[in-house]
Amino acid sequence: MNFDKIPGVWFALSGAVYLVGLLGCIFLAPIGFALGFAAGGALVLGNAWISARRVKKSGFADRNHATALLLGGFYVRLILLGICLYGLIGFLEVDPVGLVTGLSVVPAGLLVMLALIYIANRRPEEV
Repeated sequence: MNFDKIPGVWFALSGAVYLVGLLGCIFLAPIGFALGFAAGGALVLGNAWISARRVKKSGFADRNHATALLLGGFYVRLILLGICLYGLIGFLEVDPVGLVTGLSVVPAGLLVMLALIYIANRRPEEV
């Protein structure tokens, strides 16, 4: 198993979950909920993409410097995410339930990936 491909697969599956959820929200939910889902999913997918790029770029030659850089970037992104959430709820008045549902796209993508790994690793006699 190539462990280098796992973050890309996870991001692709999270994006697929986001698109399926967004289509479901557009057709089945009120517009405020769909906007909240779209904004929350976009925020969390953007955050995951930026995090993956930072980890890939950091050369771990100096471990302490790389750790400080990654943790500092994490906290900056966390603060920016909080400001964005405050702005979305306070000023744009998106549905908070839709926003939280959109924020759960990345964990849902992880669950889908784990289910697919489980299905792929079954032996023929188990099927």
